[in-house]
Amino acid sequence: MPLPHWIHRRVIYPTVLALRGELEVYPALKRLRQMSAWSSIAIRDHQVAKLAAALAYAYDHCPLYREIWPADPRAAPDPVRFLKQLPLVDKSTLQHRRVELHADPRPRRVTAKTTGGSTGQAVTVLKDRRALGHEMAASWLAYGWFGVRIGDRGVRFWGQPRSLSRRLRFAAADLAMNRVRLSAFAFDEQDLERYWARCQAWEPDFFYGYVSMLTAFAAFLRRRGYAGTTLHLKVIICTSEALEEPQRLLLSEVFGCPVQNEYGCGEVGPIASSCHAGKLHVMADNVFLEVLTPDQRDASPNETGELVLTDLNNRAMPLVRYRVGDSAVPASGCPCGLPFPVLERVWGRAYDFVLAPDGRRFHGEFFMYLFEELRERDLGLDQFRVTQTDATTLAVDVVSQTEVGPRQVTYIRKRILEGISGMDVTVRRVAAIPRTPSGKTRVIVNRLLEGGARRGTGT
Repeated sequence: MPLPHWIHRRVIYPTVLALRGELEVYPALKRLRQMSAWSSIAIRDHQVAKLAAALAYAYDHCPLYREIWPADPRAAPDPVRFLKQLPLVDKSTLQHRRVELHADPRPRRVTAKTTGGSTGQAVTVLKDRRALGHEMAASWLAYGWFGVRIGDRGVRFWGQPRSLSRRLRFAAADLAMNRVRLSAFAFDEQDLERYWARCQAWEPDFFYGYVSMLTAFAAFLRRRGYAGTTLHLKVIICTSEALEEPQRLLLSEVFGCPVQNEYGCGEVGPIASSCHAGKLHVMADNVFLEVLTPDQRDASPNETGELVLTDLNNRAMPLVRYRVGDSAVPASGCPCGLPFPVLERVWGRAYDFVLAPDGRRFHGEFFMYLFEELRERDLGLDQFRVTQTDATTLAVDVVSQTEVGPRQVTYIRKRILEGISGMDVTVRRVAAIPRTPSGKTRVIVNRLLEGGARRGTGT
């Protein structure tokens, strides 16, 4: 039986935050709500002031920045102009010069987060607890645009870690957030039936999860004739993958509620979230965002450019001019009236599924978790791609600075077959993973899905 909302809002959630050292959520959320009533000029001034402080801290505490920057940022009268002359930092830099990006000395309590995004290029970032509080505050602000409050019940369509320590950590997070977690790693019709029963019993206020998993669930309800509208959801929050209009319409029609698009990355947290008008509003208290054309100028409204981010809060491992690997289109404004910087849309971040012989579908995050485990075991893999060539064959390409020996191959095959039985798995080392025309690399390439309807999306 679900507990009343107020117990989570007033007791469980703040208690967990206190134990984790992340009580910064509350003052950060208060400031973001105040900023919602500011002018766009005031927000820009606030960002520039935070940028100046972040640049000075990074220069003082991170050896890499002192090496590659032309001067002390405090000598420059304009922090933004100084920022524009700095070199870009990419995922390769985070992989191979990570220690030089760690602050020295660093904050007392930090969290290590390994993420690969949709590129399969895993990186590990240290975050201090204050920065994590800012990230969560940004999420609560955006959820609040659709009536979701701290303590509301959620259903999270997400990955399930295998290690006991991470499972315990995820369980604690789910308890604090008053949510249940439904696995997006592998699911068939029976799993979806069970998910539907769980949702009815839980009576959630909102859904959160991967676009492909949510749309697969919506398509299942439509096939079975189940009324998703009986859940009375306030909103469905889609993340980790590009949300296209057919997917948004499917979710909205099946569940009878708005669909919010959340854009973020593990390295810096939530970056932008959509309002009722559908525009993506940048979380200006957390990130300074640039959209750069190939000739390194700022993209104009309705012009596509590369996203480059500077984290304004993280003092454990400051990221300055970080190439997140996605492209975006800036917008000139939004009719909703929010004063935050606006993006028209973000390109990239699409996943596919691997289809098991028994009909189950395995989301790309299944493999992201697997390769995160490899990094934790120091098995030396930088990037990967999984290609399904037919019903029972998987080819795993890996990029590594060293030879891929029997130890790595055995572990990769063993872990994949533990989840996806009946597959023939081959592993090979390659020099590079080819990119798509948009500049992204894909975690999953499924030849069975190409050229026809993408069964994993539910559209």
